[in-house]
Amino acid sequence: MSSSSKHPHPNTSLNHTLVSMPTRDQSDRAEALLELSISLIESSIDVLRSNITNDEQLIRQSTLMPGGTLGKHFRHVIESFRAFLLPFIPSSLSTRTPEINYDSIHPTSRRPIARSIQACLHALEEIRDDLITFGDNSRNLTYNVDGMGQGVAGELGIADKKNGLAQVMEMKVNVVAITPTKQVMGSTVGRELWYCSLHAIHHFSMLRTIAVHEHGLELPVEFGTAPSTLLYRGLNWRPPTENKEVRIAVKSKL
Repeated sequence: MSSSSKHPHPNTSLNHTLVSMPTRDQSDRAEALLELSISLIESSIDVLRSNITNDEQLIRQSTLMPGGTLGKHFRHVIESFRAFLLPFIPSSLSTRTPEINYDSIHPTSRRPIARSIQACLHALEEIRDDLITFGDNSRNLTYNVDGMGQGVAGELGIADKKNGLAQVMEMKVNVVAITPTKQVMGSTVGRELWYCSLHAIHHFSMLRTIAVHEHGLELPVEFGTAPSTLLYRGLNWRPPTENKEVRIAVKSKL
């Protein structure tokens, strides 16, 4: 896997409202979607480096969300992006419809990611670098009229046109789910990348609740907040003081 020095991405930000706003141009929308995903992973890397200080914080069981830990929420995000990237990294020239299976996990690698800051950081950095590589590879792919990738631009000379990342985002994929019977559903690359991003925000929000209200940590206000919520709040919105103790009185109707 390549290091971050090999894949600089200066436009990423913890504040994912700063991601370039998509225009009506198809390629711009595709770039914005990928940039958002990279920014979300960068934000989690920054939180691990700057806000979480020891492994004990990763593994401490939550009382607000029984069974949950900071490490488990990070791990779940990592595994979802890994499942998304698996058919595309390394780049494949197969003409078969790519298959994404979010239920396929690798137990031998799960434990360290949820229990070690360094292991978790390494896994997140791999996801970030693979997302960047996915974008680079996609921009250089050429396509036949059926939309299936045929290789690096200029190598085969048989594709009708080069459409890059935007074409890849519209490429069909099959999503496999175990419910417990095997289910196969049609989707697109872009839709599944958007799912992974929203799924990450969902887990970052729960992670934020544990970190702030149980560990007393301070996290960036954008972390774990959906882009639509940030846009709705506007630039003048100011967060409440999160780490103050809140008491909720529940009155019985009996």
